[in-house]
Amino acid sequence: MGYKDNTNAKQEFLAITKGFNVIAAKISFDGNFGENSNSFDLKLLYTKEEYEEFLKFLDHEYYSGYGGQELFGVIFCENGVWMDRGEYDGSEWYNIHQYPSLSAHFGEKLVLKYERNKKLKRIDNI
Repeated sequence: MGYKDNTNAKQEFLAITKGFNVIAAKISFDGNFGENSNSFDLKLLYTKEEYEEFLKFLDHEYYSGYGGQELFGVIFCENGVWMDRGEYDGSEWYNIHQYPSLSAHFGEKLVLKYERNKKLKRIDNI
């Protein structure tokens, strides 16, 4: 029993991320992020247990049809891919985006130099 437009957030997440390596995510059922909100922050370098806790948090039915937006957030994946929530007239979905290739705009040699410099700075700050 339920509405035709009820969606399980966990099943939706698993379907949209199939084939992607998720590196972090921020999801909210109330539009707020932080303490005392109905949100979950799956941080970089999460553990298997944290991922399972995240999936348990998402195992929730919400009305994805017309009306107010009920699910908010962003999912970060490898290879410059990220997903955010889209909404129109209360109907909602995930949008998939990808950063453009730096090499196509700046050349492979310059991008490799940039990446090397970034890694060296990170090592210096440890």
